Parts: sequence; structure tokens; C-alpha cells
Amino acid sequence: MQKTDYFASSRGNTLYIILSSLIIIGMAVYLPIISIMALALLILFGIYMKHPSWVYMIVIGTFSLSMDKIFRMQMMGFDASSFYKLLILFFILPIFLRYGLKKQFIYPALAVGYLFIQSYFLSVMPGKMSPLDPFKAFLGLVVPFLLLMVNFPKEVSKRIISVLAWLPVFSLIGGLILQQFGMLSLSNLEGSGVSRLQGANIAAHLGMLCFISICVCLMEIRYKNQVILNYALTLTHFIILIQTGTRGPLLALIPIVCMYLFDHVRKFVKGRTSALLPVVLFLAAVSVMVVLQWDNYELRQESKGLSGRDSAWAFFIKKANEYPIFGQGLGSALVANDGSIFSGFTVPHNEYIRFYYDGGLVGALLIFGALLFVYKKVYNKLNRLVKPYFVGMIVGFSIYSFVDNTLSTIHLIAPFCVYLNALYQISDEKRVVPDNPQEFVHRKEIMQ
Repeated sequence: MQKTDYFASSRGNTLYIILSSLIIIGMAVYLPIISIMALALLILFGIYMKHPSWVYMIVIGTFSLSMDKIFRMQMMGFDASSFYKLLILFFILPIFLRYGLKKQFIYPALAVGYLFIQSYFLSVMPGKMSPLDPFKAFLGLVVPFLLLMVNFPKEVSKRIISVLAWLPVFSLIGGLILQQFGMLSLSNLEGSGVSRLQGANIAAHLGMLCFISICVCLMEIRYKNQVILNYALTLTHFIILIQTGTRGPLLALIPIVCMYLFDHVRKFVKGRTSALLPVVLFLAAVSVMVVLQWDNYELRQESKGLSGRDSAWAFFIKKANEYPIFGQGLGSALVANDGSIFSGFTVPHNEYIRFYYDGGLVGALLIFGALLFVYKKVYNKLNRLVKPYFVGMIVGFSIYSFVDNTLSTIHLIAPFCVYLNALYQISDEKRVVPDNPQEFVHRKEIMQ
């Protein structure tokens, strides 16, 4: 009886797929773009039913694309980026049913949920905001924190890390394809005369992807995983990052790069002369790239300085101080600019100020406290030799949050949360190859 039900169900699914395919083929005559998207979703759905983790890998790959730049649309108050986040939510919820969730990582999502409720009942929302605005802001913030909670097996987490290491390259490949179709340009020429590489993103978002992928590669190098490949990827990402002309990611990478340099100098002092070779080659390559791009950086510095951030910070802090306890509601920063500062500053480009503005002291302390709790959980589970690299990444991310929209830009916060999740999942299995294996051999003999 069970077999009969199974085959009946299979025939039903087959008929459903055939019917859907015929409808899409029929639509192709009149609505080619929509039909292509529908066909892609149908294929993804078929793969998803069989191998849900594969679709999750595809979702991670899409972090390398700026959907709002590729698709210009507005519907019911939602843009392409909002619909993209809804689509991620659609794929992630059934994955929770399949793999479960890690309850210890639920606190950032709960903090955002509290901010959403606080926006309607405790915050003083400005008259310019619609009742839908806090929900849109909530959606954009909570989706990455849901990605943080998936309880994937270790093998899947390893594959996730492998995908994260390639995101900037995916962006360049996607940008090249889109350029061939005339949808966007691989680079952007600023008014200052500086050409900035942007791939399938904007230059700032591509820089964010480089920050994450470089951190991933350096951690994998310390784990002794595919060392040559990860060195090659690290160098490639640095080339891409410097070509983007963004300064924030370079500043944010200083702590983890310092940990890497200290690690190799320590090995050299202990007698491993070969440890300095990758350091010398790495520094030489990065120095050459910086010198080649120095004129562009000077042009951007002269024409933009802090890009108006100092004025924006002063403006948003002054406004936030009017309602310091519960803020003015999620998304209120988006309507704060009354023309007093440059129109491009719809947000302060400082996440500490932004959450102080939106959620007040209560909301800001909750969200950043929840993140610190997650950092501590991951740190405690890491191998001791990798912990300094992790601290370097977190310190860099915290510095980055002073000068850019780290928590509210999906191209950074989504892969960041995915990586924290994967690190936690694999940490009880990964074993770092010791710097001096003989020490461990002697200890084992002594114990025997």
C-alpha cells in the first residue's frame, strides 16, 4: 500500500512538473524574461526537493550579485533587494525543517524581532514613515541572522566554506556575463576620474565580499586546507579589492593580516626559515598592487576625504539624541535626511549610530550584545591555534562597522553569518596540523 502511494505521488509530481513546464514554454512567446526566471525557479525547486543543501550553495553564490542593480523594480513598496530577501526566506524555512536549528544562535534574530515590535509600541516613528517601513527593515535584518541558525552537518559546512572562498571571483564572472548582455558595466568611472572595479555589484559591495573571502582563505591556510589554492585565492582577492578602490575593507583586514604575519614570524623565530617565504611573497605582491593604484587612492582621498561621513555622523547623532532610549523605529534612518547633508546619505554609514538612531540605547545594546554572545560561542569551540585569526576577523568587522553598513548590507552580513555558522559546525572536528609535530610525538611516548 505504501509503495502504491509512493508511485502515485511520484506520478503526480511528474505531471505537475510537465504542466508547469508547458505553461512556462507558452509564456516564453509573450513574456520571455519572466518565463526564463520562472523556469530557473522551477529547476531550483526540483533540485531543492532532492538536495536542499545544493540550493543553499546556490543561494550563497547569489550573495555575489547585487539584485537591485540587475533588476530595477518596485512593487507594493518592495524593490528587487526586498524580493530577493523574501526568496531567501522561502528557501531557508524548509531547510530548518530538514536540518533543524541551533538555538544558541537565535539571539540576534530575537533582538531584531524585539526591535520590530518596539518600533510600533515604544519608538517615536517620524510621520514620513509608512507602517510597512519597519517590516521591510526587519525583513532585511532578520534573514541573515536566520542563516546563522541552520544546523547543517559538518560535510555540508565544509562545502559552504569552499563556496564562500570564491565569492569575489563569482562576482567578476557574473559582471562579465551581464556586461556582455549590456545590463551593467564591469567597472565604474567616478566623477573624480577614478575607475573602480565592481563586478556584478557596486564597488563597495565587491570590497565587502573580498573582506569575507580573504578572512575565510587565511583561516583555511591556518587549518592547512588546500594551502596553495587558498594562497592563490587570497592574492586574487587582494588584487580585486585594491582595484575596487574601497578603503574600508583594507582597514578592516589589518587585524587578521597582522595575526597572519605574527604567526609566521613566530614560526621563523622558532627555526622554520621557510615560514618567511610566503610572507615575503605576499607582502611584495600587495605592495606592488598598492603602488600601482596609489594615484587612484590619492584622487579619491583628495576629492572625497571621508566621503562626507563625518558630517553624516554628526547629523544622525544629533537627531538620535532626541529619542535616546527607544529610538525612532526600524527603518527610520532611511527617511532622516532632510537635505541638510549630501542626499546619498540615506543611512549614516556607521552601524553603531544607525542602531542607536533606529532602536535607541535599548535596541543598540540588545543587537550588539547578541552578536557578542555568538562570537563568544564560536570562539570557545575553535581550536586554540585558529582563535587569534578569528579574533582578528571579529575586530576587523567591528572596525568596518564604524565606517560602513555592515549589518544592513546583505552582501556582507549574510556571508558573515553563514561563515560563523560553518566555523562552529566544523570546529569540533577540524584539527590544525601542529607547527612542530615532533613535540606531539614525544608527549605521546611519555604518556605510554
